[in-house]
Amino acid sequence: MKTVELSDETYTALQRLAATNNLTVDAVLTALIQEGHRRLDGDSLLLFLTGAEFRALIDPVERYLTLLAWCARNQASDFADFISHQESGHRYLMLSREEVQEIRAHNHARQIDGTQFWAVMTIDPESKRRFVRRLLEFIGCRDETVTEACRALGLGAESEHRRLRGVA
Repeated sequence: MKTVELSDETYTALQRLAATNNLTVDAVLTALIQEGHRRLDGDSLLLFLTGAEFRALIDPVERYLTLLAWCARNQASDFADFISHQESGHRYLMLSREEVQEIRAHNHARQIDGTQFWAVMTIDPESKRRFVRRLLEFIGCRDETVTEACRALGLGAESEHRRLRGVA
């Protein structure tokens, strides 16, 4: 671990920038050095995806769950709204607790940290990529962030699908 000496004003500015983006000062400096200032234009998810904490996650399942948890934590109302409008969500309302548990086990569902929501882990990579894309577009992420998220999750290159400008 190396030490860098900064003025109090510079350190305070870095702390503000880090707090705004829900990052550590170290992650902000890393983003500035590795990716340039364009990464610090208010896109906190992009900063998170390129930060050391996320990059340290090797397991694709953990990366997927961590991304969903970040969205649920930082875009709580949009995340909940998106999930509540999934057409598959309503079919579970009339089931007993045992039936829900059986379906959860069959789908290898994992709870998203810090939420009441569960992620189905048995979906194929293409479906997972479509889900992530739709979620991130719904919460207002830019195309660059959506592409980076899919890449960071190991979900492959984008297909011919392109988002229509002005359409949420």
